[in-house]
Amino acid sequence: MKIPEVLIYNPRGTYLYKMFNTKDSKYLGKMVAYPNINKQLNISELTIFTQRRQGLGTKFLNLAKNLSKECGCEGRMILDASTTPYDPHNPPHIFYRKYGFTSDNKKFIKKIDKHIQKDKQLNYMSAQPLTMYYPDESPHKITIFRKIKNFLDKKFYDNL
Repeated sequence: MKIPEVLIYNPRGTYLYKMFNTKDSKYLGKMVAYPNINKQLNISELTIFTQRRQGLGTKFLNLAKNLSKECGCEGRMILDASTTPYDPHNPPHIFYRKYGFTSDNKKFIKKIDKHIQKDKQLNYMSAQPLTMYYPDESPHKITIFRKIKNFLDKKFYDNL
């Protein structure tokens, strides 16, 4: 049996998940995630200590998505994208958006999407703390209320 190069460890009884490199035992990152009362997995911290763009953050988010399904949250996740303290020159907003997270702040989401289209990094001066959520993956019918809200949101933001 081949040992994976990256191992995520969860000390029993905690919401902390630690990531290690199995070849050199290097501590790569950590994530704190727990279900909240709104049936969402709350990711209160996701930090990578090594070089970015190695797929490690994605491994944590994939684990979080599975945890969300296991604990009855049906794949829903929520987190706060922040500009501090770990990498102020590369805030995580674009990373989370590419993974599929969104926000009720549609104006800022449009700004993030424009940066993604131009393959341009968002700097921390133009970023802002933003609550982002990963939508429900379970199949369900869209209620008339959600249809009305989506219609009104579209009309409002089209006029900006």
